[in-house]
Amino acid sequence: MIRFTMMPGEDGDCLLLEYGDDTFVRRILVDGGRAGTYPLIKPVLAGLDGLVDVLVVTHVDQDHILGVLALLDDPERSVEFGDVWFNGFDHLLDTEGFGAQDGERLTSALLAQKVPWNDAFGGRGAEVGRMLGWFDDGSTMEVLSPDRRQLERLAPVWVKECAVHGLIPGRDPDEPPAIDGFEHFGGTADVEQLAATPFKRDTSPTNVTSIGLLFEFEDRRIVLTGDADDRRLVESLRPRAEVAGGRLHVDVLKVAHHGSKHNISTDLLDLLDCDRYLISTSGARHDHPDDIAMSRILRHGGARKEIVFNYRDRAAPWDVTSLKKRFGYTVTAPAPDADDGFVTFEL
Repeated sequence: MIRFTMMPGEDGDCLLLEYGDDTFVRRILVDGGRAGTYPLIKPVLAGLDGLVDVLVVTHVDQDHILGVLALLDDPERSVEFGDVWFNGFDHLLDTEGFGAQDGERLTSALLAQKVPWNDAFGGRGAEVGRMLGWFDDGSTMEVLSPDRRQLERLAPVWVKECAVHGLIPGRDPDEPPAIDGFEHFGGTADVEQLAATPFKRDTSPTNVTSIGLLFEFEDRRIVLTGDADDRRLVESLRPRAEVAGGRLHVDVLKVAHHGSKHNISTDLLDLLDCDRYLISTSGARHDHPDDIAMSRILRHGGARKEIVFNYRDRAAPWDVTSLKKRFGYTVTAPAPDADDGFVTFEL
């Protein structure tokens, strides 16, 4: 059994992966969305028998981490954590002797509450090439990103970036201005032309440090990306694709950075034979997903695919019969009478 739930992270991510059989169930929570996400997911967490086996905080951006802070700050929270994967300041430099750099809030909470932290990595950074201790239950987990160089490059601007994203006590997050409305091309666009737009990689110092993961269980594969660097993902996945004959079959790809054109390239798509693409965003603040990113998925994402949106209005511009027939895809989104932001499916 594999059950995947996309939850209302607003413009960020909040994802729950559950897997197991008749004898066990494990649960992995990836990111917490924004602060307003936590009240919406509390009923879900209350049904998890008190334990999240692994909480992955992919990186320090506010749309991934503020909901985690709200969860940890709740004295009546319904779950504890077997391990938390998060790269704090000392992990960037691969040093020991943790202290909260400038009072950074998540590090402070983990230390104060004595929550297991990166135990799977021997207390060191979650990064490519690091030995990972995982459950002996028939599943595997591999780190696809970040690498050591990417972590080290964040260190000089760590405090500045933490302040921007609301991790320094006494300072609110710097909210980017909301985008007034959005225009999408619907069924009249030249998808081929948009898909051919030259790729320019993400330059955010925090996004490139996102923890990206490849999970496998019962011959199913899920790629979780946070806001990871496309080039790093390509480098990690290419050897597997070559062994597989050119394309690696994956059942699920969580599209990096909510469908930003700077985080998904045709190079990456050409390495994968993917059944299901997840677009996790409400579109607030940055109007994701980008038309260019979506066009790349339509054009290079395989002859038959499902695209899953956890917010209805993000799905609507792509739920177009002519496009779906032409590019061989289906669209899944919350039903009109369901809570927006939530989508659950099983593999």
